[in-house]
Amino acid sequence: MKRSDALTNRDALLRAAYDVFAERGFDVPLEEIATAANVSRTTLYRNFKDKQALGIAIFESNLTELEAIARDLHAKPDGLFTLLQLIAEGFARSAGLADVISGNPSLEPQLLAMRERVLTLMLPLLKVARQHKLVRSDLAAADLDLMLDLFGTSNRGTQAERMRHAHRVLDLLCKGIRC
Repeated sequence: MKRSDALTNRDALLRAAYDVFAERGFDVPLEEIATAANVSRTTLYRNFKDKQALGIAIFESNLTELEAIARDLHAKPDGLFTLLQLIAEGFARSAGLADVISGNPSLEPQLLAMRERVLTLMLPLLKVARQHKLVRSDLAAADLDLMLDLFGTSNRGTQAERMRHAHRVLDLLCKGIRC
């Protein structure tokens, strides 16, 4: 079990990395992330051996947060739409990070498992949306998977441009899946 200061440092590194990568791209030297987190380089490397390990940890943290949100949304008729918005915005914020990690074949099993977790948490929300006739009756898990791919296209330009693109994709998709 990690000490509380070690957990605090790890959390600070994850928050700093998420913000720095979103703002400046994935090419930022790791030392700048340590500085932004107000920890030493040694602390950074003790927690994360490289950028890919840091990226996977960020994705894992974001996914854990999404799972908690999905649990809170489970009874809300429009919960699927709320979750889709969060996912689209998350893709827009971490576009550069996703590009680098997805280009690493050794990480494919982890990334596929995370994607499966995202789909798994979306399915109960899809069922509720269907029950309330908010979405097309033919909307299926494969369609949700395709939507994830489309959100991943918001990967060019500044963060603000990526966010506008993500919202436009989300708007078009949501209009297309509504009854």
